[in-house]
Amino acid sequence: MPGALQGLLLELIVFALLSGALFEVGSSQPGPSTALLASDVPMGWTNVTRFPTPPALAGAMMAYDSRSSVFVLFGGSDGEPTNGTWAFDSATGAWAQLHPEVSPMARVDAMLVYDTSADAFVLFGGWTETPDGIYHRLADTWVFFTTNSTWVRRDPLSSPSPRSDVAAAYDEANGVTVLFGGFNGTNYLGDMWYYSYTNDSWIPRSGSRMPSARADGRMVYDVQHETFFLFSGNDHSDLLANFHHLGDMWRYSWINNAWTQIFPDVLPVPRTYAVFAADSAHGELLLTGGYGNRSVLGDTWAFNTTNLVWRNITTMDGPTPRMAAVGDYDPRHDLLVLLGGGGRYEIRADTWFFRYPPPIQGSIFVSSPEPVTGEPVQFHSESQGGSGSYVRFSWDFGDGQTGSGSSTVHTFGTPGIYRVVFVVQDSRGNQMVMTVNLPVGFLMPFWLDVSLFVAAGSMICVVVVLLVRRHESRPKSDAATTAQRS
Repeated sequence: MPGALQGLLLELIVFALLSGALFEVGSSQPGPSTALLASDVPMGWTNVTRFPTPPALAGAMMAYDSRSSVFVLFGGSDGEPTNGTWAFDSATGAWAQLHPEVSPMARVDAMLVYDTSADAFVLFGGWTETPDGIYHRLADTWVFFTTNSTWVRRDPLSSPSPRSDVAAAYDEANGVTVLFGGFNGTNYLGDMWYYSYTNDSWIPRSGSRMPSARADGRMVYDVQHETFFLFSGNDHSDLLANFHHLGDMWRYSWINNAWTQIFPDVLPVPRTYAVFAADSAHGELLLTGGYGNRSVLGDTWAFNTTNLVWRNITTMDGPTPRMAAVGDYDPRHDLLVLLGGGGRYEIRADTWFFRYPPPIQGSIFVSSPEPVTGEPVQFHSESQGGSGSYVRFSWDFGDGQTGSGSSTVHTFGTPGIYRVVFVVQDSRGNQMVMTVNLPVGFLMPFWLDVSLFVAAGSMICVVVVLLVRRHESRPKSDAATTAQRS
């Protein structure tokens, strides 16, 4: 939705200017690790930005070519629609601009899906803006071949109506690209189509029960269960960036032609403009960023396709919040690749790797940092990252006593400095160990106890010295008196 996306970015920038905020320059996030090879990238997020790089873009399209082991990026907006084609090799971390003889029209928010059986990327729809400032929805179909860097326009007899912001993914088992919904400039759409490269045909498909009409939903294909998963989207927006985000999740089976709504115990914040990709190595769907609750989001979530459970795996060292970024998963190197998107006050051009699972990170909070003996002390931990579920929370209080749970209460019986050790472990064996040294006093904070003890000891020493000196001086006076009498 060009009006909604550009209006949203404009609103954020105006807010920044009115509030006196400065534009972000990336100083609040880790610097690039350009020397790392893909095989050496640690768990979690790593900034791998290097030059040359695509320009700062929002609403571009990117997908992974599993045969050539490269990502292909097309289009997006750098302030106006573009039609550049780029390739990214995650093994080397290098971007390269490609120069096809013919390219599709510049566009934003189109569909780009890699068809493994055809060894080609399929591009459909999107929106563009003419010099007179009028937005146009597109309905053309193109394919791109990585092997010879060539775009070829296709000419199917029928196509979905012009639209942008669709949810789409490729079904490897059945060799079809499935498209759902989108926005035609006026209405939100709820129809479903599939594309067959072999027959060069778009064919509508309906079912007895389907998700509601929406745009900017995100859909991925899960190879393990041969099903599609659709999350969120919106069915209303305006130029003031007011969105009605849909907080639902659906699963679709091509063989049964059946949509089923699923109800996980926890759902991420409903959103648009997120990155959603399937991590086939772990059976997880990875979701990051987007726009929801009138905020640009920077969280990261994992959805287990077997247990149908979401987990918040956000870490403190990930990318800054962003929306309308692009990303996809590289199964060869077990990496999610993320590029660009709109930050709080700017459009970005940075490249990130994410390796699942991220390390477990967290903090310990103590109700009383300087307790006294006999005082109950509450210990609380907050943990992020890891994978699966947390299966162990253990505490060692350093006085021979232990506890369990993310929160617990303990009372120390004698004064001293205790080394408290906390361990959290997830269901895949990842763990984090945190320690804190806790001073426990007798009748008052430990350091006051020590200070008073030292002061009292010093006073005792002074008194002893004075008494000794007095005692030593008394015999000398007696001897002097006896000498005078003699």
